[in-house]
Amino acid sequence: MRRHVKMLILLRIFLAFVILIPLLTNQWDIAFFIFLFTIAIAFLDGFLTKRHKQVSQFRSILDPFADKILILSVAGMFWYQGFFPLIAYLIYLGKELIIFLAAVIILLRKPNVIFRSNIFDKTCSFVQFLVLIMIFLGKPDVGLFVISVLFIVVSLIVSAFRSGIKVVEKSNDFEDIQFRKLLKLPDYLTLLNILMGLACILFASSDDFLLASIFLILAVVFDYLDGKAARWQGPDRDFGKQLDSLADTISFGVAPAIFGYSLIQTPLAKIIFALFIFAGVLRLARYNIMEFTGDFAGMPITVNGVVIPLLFFTGVPVLYYPYVYLFLALAMISPLKIKKMF
Repeated sequence: MRRHVKMLILLRIFLAFVILIPLLTNQWDIAFFIFLFTIAIAFLDGFLTKRHKQVSQFRSILDPFADKILILSVAGMFWYQGFFPLIAYLIYLGKELIIFLAAVIILLRKPNVIFRSNIFDKTCSFVQFLVLIMIFLGKPDVGLFVISVLFIVVSLIVSAFRSGIKVVEKSNDFEDIQFRKLLKLPDYLTLLNILMGLACILFASSDDFLLASIFLILAVVFDYLDGKAARWQGPDRDFGKQLDSLADTISFGVAPAIFGYSLIQTPLAKIIFALFIFAGVLRLARYNIMEFTGDFAGMPITVNGVVIPLLFFTGVPVLYYPYVYLFLALAMISPLKIKKMF
């Protein structure tokens, strides 16, 4: 289970950078959609961690980092576009730099250490999320700005006197993710899959649906190739499986949803696109914990990378897109057995 929670943390960090694409192209609705989705994953991540009582150095460092990078990415873009006070952003950024430098010094002196966030830091992040949500809604609140800054000051003071660190005897689990040891040929193909998914998001956000469709199909091609390369290379590697799941979530979950969202934004469509992404995440989570026997449980998420471009190329009216997405979502989480074709 620990490996699957790692995937959720990495997905949150990845989405914190993906959100910059719609913000740069002034697609605020899409950015808000990704923002709320990332927060939802964070809550799911926290729930699973508490339920399984997981404690690891990896999580103690990257879990708060995922929240902070999301806050700083969005707040930075808001400042760039004139919707966020510079002084407030500098305070946000300064606090995280101080915490980062302190963490680096502690890690250099005590490599086997686990960090624990204090309640003030968690509350600080919560208030910062509220500040950004209000800006997304076009209703920035000065009071929330002030409260968020006050919590930053309190959080720094509390952290200085109560660092919340714990030295552990066991080796740290960052040794499990040294990229120079982990990356193999199939993983580079998987990274190309991710790149195609990002290109799809970029062009869909810019209303260039032809190129977005082409890149979505290319993502399917690279997903097929990395599977072939992985089988050629030998036994399954856990890192490759987790990276592939992350790539599929982006290319065949988030990218198709943004593609559809850029075309139609009715209230029903928004709900269905959100359900579509959650169904994709659930589909991949279930796949990761199952032993593959030659049959898939539910429709493979990669099928989305074929069906969505076909809708566009065949000229299906946009009005019908949400219903197709709903069918795909239900097919992904269905218990139906589907035989592997390739």
